[in-house]
Amino acid sequence: MSKETIESLVFQNKTKDQLIEDTLTSLSALLADIFTGNDVNELKSEFPEKIQIEDIGVELHHVAIYMENKEFETPCIEVAINMVFEKQEYELGTYALIFDEKGEQVDEILNLE
Repeated sequence: MSKETIESLVFQNKTKDQLIEDTLTSLSALLADIFTGNDVNELKSEFPEKIQIEDIGVELHHVAIYMENKEFETPCIEVAINMVFEKQEYELGTYALIFDEKGEQVDEILNLE
């Protein structure tokens, strides 16, 4: 089965690009809260000392389709974005959103290195 065929079947409610954009928007809001807001999740201490929001770059890690998963009852799509400390060129961690088959967010994951 071709990539285009799979995408046309899976991404009916939201396109792959829309899910990537949703994930980038969510990550931007999280980083803004951490570095310029209230840091309600108390995550700033998990980042390198003296790092600023402008120092963090992003790159798409993967878009994965899970037909079966122990954590979710229905098939889901994971969009993962790597965060990179651009000044020192090393990966800070990965941020991911999990979407159900309708394109609705069902989980959020932040793994910091």
